[in-house]
This record gives sequence, C-alpha cells and structure tokens, in this order.
Amino acid sequence: MKVPTVPQNASIKDCMKEINSCGLGIAFVVDKNGRLLGVVSDGDIRRAILSGKSLNSEVSEVMNRDPIRIFKNWSEEKLKKYLRSQKVRERIPLLKPLIVPVLSEDGKIVDLYPVYRDKKGALESQKVLKKPMKVLVVGGAGYIGSILVRRLLERGYKVTVLDNLLYGEDGIRELYGRENFKFVKGDVLHIDEVIEAMQDVDAVIHLAAVVGDPSCKLKPKETIEINYLAAKNLAESCKYLQIPRFIFASTCSVYGFNEGVCTEETEPNPLSLYAETKLMSEEGILSLADDTFFPTVLRFATVYGWSPRMRFDLVVNLLIAKAIFEGEITVYGRGKQYRPFVHVRDVARAIIKVLEAPLEKVGGEIFNVGSDEQNYSIAEMAHIIHENIPDSEIVFVDQKEDERSYRVSFEKIKETMGFEAKYSIKDAVLEIKREIEKGNVKHYKDKKYSNYKSLEALEYLRSPH
Repeated sequence: MKVPTVPQNASIKDCMKEINSCGLGIAFVVDKNGRLLGVVSDGDIRRAILSGKSLNSEVSEVMNRDPIRIFKNWSEEKLKKYLRSQKVRERIPLLKPLIVPVLSEDGKIVDLYPVYRDKKGALESQKVLKKPMKVLVVGGAGYIGSILVRRLLERGYKVTVLDNLLYGEDGIRELYGRENFKFVKGDVLHIDEVIEAMQDVDAVIHLAAVVGDPSCKLKPKETIEINYLAAKNLAESCKYLQIPRFIFASTCSVYGFNEGVCTEETEPNPLSLYAETKLMSEEGILSLADDTFFPTVLRFATVYGWSPRMRFDLVVNLLIAKAIFEGEITVYGRGKQYRPFVHVRDVARAIIKVLEAPLEKVGGEIFNVGSDEQNYSIAEMAHIIHENIPDSEIVFVDQKEDERSYRVSFEKIKETMGFEAKYSIKDAVLEIKREIEKGNVKHYKDKKYSNYKSLEALEYLRSPH
C-alpha cells in the first residue's frame, strides 16, 4: 500500500489531494530526508479552514506533531504495551482502524500498521478503507432520503441528516437515538446551519429540493432559491471545506420531449421550472469540479415504491392506490407518452454505488439512474398495475396529456459501476398493498402524502384570511 506523504511546506490544498488519492483519511508530513514530522487528517484540515486558515497555508501549521508511531525494531512485548496504553486507545476511531506509521531507526516510514479498537491485525481490504464513513444527507427525511439513510446505517456509515421537516418526520422518527445517526434540523437556505451539519463529514448527498412542477409553480421564486442557489452554495461549501465527494440528485425530466433514447450526452430539453432549476444546478455544480472536488450528478427516472415518508403524488404510487381503494386506474389522454421508471430502493442502491466508487470514476460525471427495461408508456405502466390488481379497471379520460415524453438509456451506470435495477412495478404493487392491509395508509389523498398539498396548506396557513 502506498504511504501518503507530503513535505512540510506543502499547502493544505495539496495535502488534501494526497489524502483523497490514498483513501486513508490521513497524510504523513515528512522532512526533506523523509523523516516523519507529523500527521494530518482530513478532519484537521476542515477544522483549520473553519477557523480561518487559507488553503495555501502550509500543512505544518495544522499537523499533529505528536502522532501515534511505532518503530520497526521494537520487541513484540514493547509493541503490545504501547498499543494498550491510554494514549493510543483514546485515539482509535469507533468504526475503522487507526493507521499507525512504522518507523525505521532514523525516523523514516517503512510500513503502516492498522490498530483496531478491540483488536489489532491486517486490514480486511483497501476498499474498506476507501469507503467514506461519515455522510451528510441533505433532505434525508424525505421520500428517497428515508430509504437511503437506513441503507447507509446498515452498511456501517455514520449518518447526519439535515432537513427542515417541511413534510414531517415520519421518514426518520424511528431513527432518533439510533447509534451512528445524527439529526440536524435546518434549512439549506441558512448557510450557518449547513456548515454546522457539514463538520467532520467525508461526503455530502444533496436530495433536498422543491420537487415536481405543480409544487414549483406554487412558489417559483423560492423554487429557484432552493433548487438552484442553495444547491450551488452547498456544493461551494463542500469544496471550500475540502469535502471531496458531492452527489447531487437531479432528474431525467431535464430531457423533456425527445425522440429516440436519451443518453447523458443528449441535449437537455427541460419543459418545466423544476427541470430547468435542476439543469441549472447540474451545470453550476459540475463547473466546480477540480482535483480536490469530485461532484457527481445522478438523473433519476420517475421514482416509485414504498417509503417510510410515503408519497402518493408520484404517478405509479398514485395509480396503485387508486386501483386498491377505488378499483380504478385513471389515464389522462391516450397514455402514449413515455417515461423511465425506477424503484426508490434502486435509487438508494445507485447512490451508494457512486458513494463507494473511486473518485476518479465518478468525479465530474452525470449518470442516468433507472432501468432500460422500465421505459414504459403511461398506458403500459397502467396495464402492469392492472395485471397485479385484476379487480381494478383502466379508465382513459379525454384530457390534454403531459407534453413530456422520453425514453432513457441507463447503459453508462451499468458499464461504469455494474449497477442494475433489481425492483419492478410489481414489487411496488405488492409492498403498497401490504402496507395498506396493515393499516399504515388510511387516506391516500391526505396532504401528508403529497408535496404539493403540503406546500399549498402551508401557504394557506401563512396567508391572511
């Protein structure tokens, strides 16, 4: 394994490049002869930046001058005694090993030695070390976030959620008090709350947004502030704090109306304010990419499926609920317009794939997230629901269709990261039926299941009447 070293006069920024490339979260500061002078972590650098240090400051100004170290010529007894000492044990992280430099007699690093909290031994693999362990999920109480956060916790991540709980706390209520979970109530528009939540994280996943055209039309000015300005500010804050990984949730709606199959290279054609703000954010965020900041844009297909923060304003979920409660699947127009679809659990899987991929594979890239097999017309999607709820009927209503129609290729994410969708609309029918039968949904038209209705009710409460 390559030992990450930097000279004592290296800048903080150059040191961060070395830390990012090695994946250990630390770099060793050495003199011109290669002798160890100190150790610096990514956390040390972020704290220094927050205290006012410039990125051009020398790393020697922020390094730990008294690091844990061992010598190659130590006896086994001396090594064991040292590793059991309070000084060593209090510095070992909970979820990963402390990487200790092994020095020659003249103080040069000859090896690295991992020390665990409860045991010592060889690292399981370099991949484990490269996985960012502390993640901030902005909008983590939402429809996608509440699924994603649970998956991250299952995989051993420490997760911080920043959310203003505009749509309630159903999505994360059961996680309060859980080990490795932290909740910060805050708004992406308030930079002080954002910076507080960002401290000591390795990656940021940005899900928060005003979603869908009806909601965006309700408050267009605020939509631009949240979907574009706040997203760009969040990415800029990550870059400033030297947080290398930034994953931005975008949408395949940016393709609007397009003939043929859209790839990531297809010229976008946004037909709504929602899609326009997402496209603006993509461009602004990707323009920040450099050799220390590696943003990734994920364009999600139309999402469906059960979530702890359930939404019935999404077309698949809505039609499943109507079929179950009313025995009717309503299709406006002839239903010939095409959409790509993806299960919310597959969205979470894709995000984690990107999170755990090498930075050089995903930095500055756009990936469509979905399944080639799930490019359906609205009518085809309705028939799939009908096949799985046979006592319902499809009703075509003579009304103007949504102009958006596009099919999307998901080959790039498959080829780059081996990602393939696992779940289908049939899975969504079964899980939503199960939750309804368990009594977890009484009134699917309740405003809490709709972003638009929730925002509309909030506006009514705020307005004089």
